[in-house]
Amino acid sequence: MKLSNLSFVFVVATAAAFAACGSSGSGSSPRDGSVGNETDGGTIQLLGGQDGSDVQGSLAIAPLNPVLAVVTGSPLPTQVFTATLNGAPANGVAWSIDRGELGTINSSGTFTPAGTIGGVGNITASLNGQTASTTITINIQTVNQGDPGWTATPGDAGAGGYGGVGGNGPGAPPNGTQNGTLNGTPAADPTVSILYPYDGTVWPQGLLAPLLQWNPGAHSFDSVYVHISEKNFDYKGYFASNTTGAFINVPIPEAAWSTMAYSNGGEPVTIALVFAQGANAYGPYTETWTIAQATLQGTIYYNSYGTALVKNSDTVDSYGNQYGAGTLAINPGATAPTLVAGVTSVGSSGDGTGCRVCHTVAANGQSLVTQASNVNASDYSNTVGINLASDPTGGAGTSLATTNLTFPALYKDGSLLLSGNGGVSYPGAANTTSQLYAVPAGTPVAGVTGLPSGFEATLPTFSPDGAHVSFNYWAGSFASDAGATVSGDQASLAMMDFNGTNAFSNPRLLYTPPTGTAVTYSSFFPNAAGIVFEVELSAPSGNYGYTWNGNTGELWWLDVASATPYRLDALNGYGPTGAVYLPSPGTADGGAPAHTPAVDVTLNYEATVNPIASGGYAWVVFTSRRMYGNVAQIGPWTSDPRSYPWLDEVTDKKLWVAAVDLNAKPGTDPSHPAFYLPGQELHAGNARGYWTVEACRGNGQGCVTGDQCCGGYCQPGGDGGGLQCTSVAPPCAGQYEKCTTTADCCGGTAGIQCVNGVCTQSAPK
Repeated sequence: MKLSNLSFVFVVATAAAFAACGSSGSGSSPRDGSVGNETDGGTIQLLGGQDGSDVQGSLAIAPLNPVLAVVTGSPLPTQVFTATLNGAPANGVAWSIDRGELGTINSSGTFTPAGTIGGVGNITASLNGQTASTTITINIQTVNQGDPGWTATPGDAGAGGYGGVGGNGPGAPPNGTQNGTLNGTPAADPTVSILYPYDGTVWPQGLLAPLLQWNPGAHSFDSVYVHISEKNFDYKGYFASNTTGAFINVPIPEAAWSTMAYSNGGEPVTIALVFAQGANAYGPYTETWTIAQATLQGTIYYNSYGTALVKNSDTVDSYGNQYGAGTLAINPGATAPTLVAGVTSVGSSGDGTGCRVCHTVAANGQSLVTQASNVNASDYSNTVGINLASDPTGGAGTSLATTNLTFPALYKDGSLLLSGNGGVSYPGAANTTSQLYAVPAGTPVAGVTGLPSGFEATLPTFSPDGAHVSFNYWAGSFASDAGATVSGDQASLAMMDFNGTNAFSNPRLLYTPPTGTAVTYSSFFPNAAGIVFEVELSAPSGNYGYTWNGNTGELWWLDVASATPYRLDALNGYGPTGAVYLPSPGTADGGAPAHTPAVDVTLNYEATVNPIASGGYAWVVFTSRRMYGNVAQIGPWTSDPRSYPWLDEVTDKKLWVAAVDLNAKPGTDPSHPAFYLPGQELHAGNARGYWTVEACRGNGQGCVTGDQCCGGYCQPGGDGGGLQCTSVAPPCAGQYEKCTTTADCCGGTAGIQCVNGVCTQSAPK
């Protein structure tokens, strides 16, 4: 359950002593048997003195601001609260807590922590319209001697690798000697370093635990001590080697990671590693992270070359076997992907006709279009569509009436398609210009206006609200506001406005990159105020938009209002001073490393942005050929299953995610260091993640957040039931529920805004 998105209120009331009394709603002294509510003085006025006079009392709660220490594995402590009225015990008090994920409070005022989440909640005593409140702080302390998921005989790790992140699996319990060394005084050794995660990473809540990876230098470590600390959570994990080979990585236990993330209130998280080799300890090696106060929403669809989930190649891999290419999906919380588009060949060999990779997905997650071959692997002009809501594993798809609509822009609800042209269209295209089509028919829309003359938009994309479209301005011309002719140059980023039916307007050039480079993929922020785009730095292959054959690229962003571009330094791998922070793998055998940080920062491509903002951030998924710790360290251009033993080695071609400040200042870098996307197929070459919301659920279906629902709201069902999708608007919309303006959102004055029709936090806490 996505605890951070929900506000739980548990209220337990005893028999009301004044059940017959109404409320005047004012600060007057009622004499008609009702109860007055002193809003300014916190005083409650009651009738009932033996002489007929009024009785005044002040409601108070005790103790004030207690702190409970919860030690994982030990009995849960409790805290008893009492309420007094004018110094005497108060009867008929209703008790509540505003953060039910922290624990529950019963009718007698006894609070019991859940034991899985730390943080601060507000305890409130209520009596006839008067309230008294105090805070309760829950601190969680966890110690692991080995990962709870460790076993001496681990099973198949699955397509996504152990825990969806790869590596050698959970750490074993250390012995007494190892524990003694790890708890001793470590020595510094600068040849040892943390390879992954990166210092300064911004993590969302609800993400699978990352894999800690390190360069041991000349050492052969046998164990590691992991210390993670934040305001209300302290974790100590002791792990021995989990492999017969070099001990170079270990995952953070999933339960500890989840407790840390959901216990965080926006304060920094510090992690420190100490390594042991025999009687010698080395460290500590430290990093600081930030936890975004929200979970990531939506599903990621991506290309996979060399997937084991489908076999449809027209050639064989390095083992002499057929391999596959298709479009896969990573659902929230999944440790492995599922096949969405792609067909397995019949028999022992194929002609490549089952390949489905060049895809685009509508922002609402219900429609996907991709390219399929007509005859063989040399002709991929057949455009097919898949209804993800009704057929999430559509396989072959259904052909559209028009062919060769490669890499189009799909309108937010999937009903329209602006075809791409120029740099990415296949030979023999039926159209020589970009045009608007109806989906799923694939027929031209009549009466379209406003497209530039001879218009060719390469890799176009609609904004999440559907009001704009950005593209590489490959060809065509329009008149600027000053009357000058603006022509496509095959390099620049441009955009137009769109009315949602058939009218384009206001074409303008946003950014022209340096000579010899070109803008390729682009994607709007959830609020459409910014655009993330790729600048292709070099194309030695001679092919526009490639992520292979030596092509290099960086990711940039642009403020739409001012047309101010700026490189996303932290995302790409540059530090505040411009120095590269990406690590070097190092080599214990003295050989030359396959990766160099100076090159890795230029291996970032194909960005798309989650249409829903979370925690005050826009979330960018992109392709990168950088080193992934010590799990993927082979040559950055090695990803073709025909050229290397892909089932025994891990290619570096993977999907990464980075947080970008939603309301960024133009001309600054709003990005943060990236993290490896869990759940992707570990041994495949993965590319072009396309982020959408989940295909929506109908009224009455279970839900966690409103963005999952076709009706836009996720609310408790009747008779105390669980959360269900509904189209009935509540008094105010919760986080990730539907909105038209910020006034529709609960907490609109506390940093919650309506962004792209969804209530969300507008800035990081």
